[in-house]
Amino acid sequence: MPKTEKVKVNVKDKVDDNTCDLSLCGLTEIPVKEIASFKRVTILDLSSNNITSLGNNFTTLTRLVKLDLSKNQLKSLPEEFGALILLRHLVLYDNVLEHLPLSFGNLTNLRYLDLKGNPLTTSLAKVVGYCLTSKDCQEAAKKTIKFLAQMQQEASKATYDKKTEVNSVVPSEDAQENELTLEVKNKLKKQSKRVKNRRKKTQNNATKNILTGVKNEIFEKQNPVVILDKLVKPKKSNGNTKKLPKENSTAFVSIFIFFFLLFINIGLIYILMFKRPEIAEALANYIPPQYRDWILTKSEIFRLRISDWITEFRTPPEEH
Repeated sequence: MPKTEKVKVNVKDKVDDNTCDLSLCGLTEIPVKEIASFKRVTILDLSSNNITSLGNNFTTLTRLVKLDLSKNQLKSLPEEFGALILLRHLVLYDNVLEHLPLSFGNLTNLRYLDLKGNPLTTSLAKVVGYCLTSKDCQEAAKKTIKFLAQMQQEASKATYDKKTEVNSVVPSEDAQENELTLEVKNKLKKQSKRVKNRRKKTQNNATKNILTGVKNEIFEKQNPVVILDKLVKPKKSNGNTKKLPKENSTAFVSIFIFFFLLFINIGLIYILMFKRPEIAEALANYIPPQYRDWILTKSEIFRLRISDWITEFRTPPEEH
């Protein structure tokens, strides 16, 4: 892939009072440091460029009140996008955004949001609406912030519950050391008892074998017929041969069935969420309305986590 050359722009020439107009400049990266040096700038226009990502330091522009990022190639917004808490007007139409970060719910001052022309997920597209008029964009801002704030609360609650479960299950280090010492002592006692019992058994077996051998010698001397029978008749097998233990295949079969069903479920979820969302939307119509919003939020959280993991995995280490 050929490297795209950075376009250098004199930001000072583009600043007029509190407005910085960098539209139609062919930018691939945002000159955040130069923009931040002008403390009066609260309106930023970056429309009609070739920007694919905002970068990690874009959220330092916390003084922005109006932001126009339309007609670019943005695939995602940074996770810390909610730091722009003064933002009131946001235009993002004609990009390639599929979802918004959870921190978007912190933009409580947002009054206008335009997301037309983005391949949003079905659940997010229902919340945002069509944004055909300014009134629609105002409603989209309210609904989107409310929806993502609710998702953020549920995600934080889930992580808090996991932490409390781990803390309740894992005991303190002193308690663990005491339990380990007690277990070691008990194991040593059991082993010493087993050794003593084995010694006693071996001694008893040895004495028994000696006594039986002496008795048999005396009996054979007194009865010579027994010697002839031993020489003529072959020894019979007692039939007490140890049977080999049967292979317990139930555990292997159950594990195989579990992983088979797990892969089927993962495949169905992947197809419904990423490949064929229209099937998921058709199935959602059969769900009662009182449970539909809850299921949409849960599925959106799950899909966001997977997409964030995929983007982190695909991004090169230089961007990290």
